[in-house]
Amino acid sequence: MLITLMLLLAAAASYLLGSVNGSIIISRFLFGQDVRRRGSGNAGLTNFYRSYGVTGLAGVVAIDVLKGLASAFLGGVLLNAVAPAGFEEEFTATGRLVATFCVILGHVFPIFYGFRGGKGILTGVSCVFVIDPPAAFIALFIFAVAVAATRYVSLGSVLSTISVPITLLANGFSGRCLILACVSVALIVIKHSGNISRLIHHKESRISFRKDLSHKLDKDTF
Repeated sequence: MLITLMLLLAAAASYLLGSVNGSIIISRFLFGQDVRRRGSGNAGLTNFYRSYGVTGLAGVVAIDVLKGLASAFLGGVLLNAVAPAGFEEEFTATGRLVATFCVILGHVFPIFYGFRGGKGILTGVSCVFVIDPPAAFIALFIFAVAVAATRYVSLGSVLSTISVPITLLANGFSGRCLILACVSVALIVIKHSGNISRLIHHKESRISFRKDLSHKLDKDTF
């Protein structure tokens, strides 16, 4: 009974933390706009950057990273507190992975913002740093290489996400933990289904790291 209570507490707290969306908060605070009304309509880091540039980007990253770290840490602490002797490590990992799914769920379907959020990549990888740092570093490396080579953020996101349960398997995590990790991965991949379809049909937008000066073309001083 106590284990179930702690699981529910970790799940609820993580979902509510996930519902605190950095892109929406910062876009409203700095620009008086809702980022979901710009660009792709997604409340994530990539659409924020495409819409507003680097201004406010650090705030978005800070909020979405901190909520991921806090959720995974809290989930591990709560389950560890009720773990039977000898099962502390397994319970801690389970608590962290349950919290990871719930914080991503909150980010994707935030209760505070009409259940329209982002896709959970930044928050998810933040959780992985708590669960298994090597898996997080490998995921970040795959993301960086994929984006640098193709400039498709969505491709890097999907590939890096899929790498996590594979790394957890190689690092000896239990079957239960792997199932929980795969559930989180499935949620993120499903949220990227539109991107995947556009990638297949060569219609996906590439990220640009150059400042857009096109708005100056009509000025005499350009």
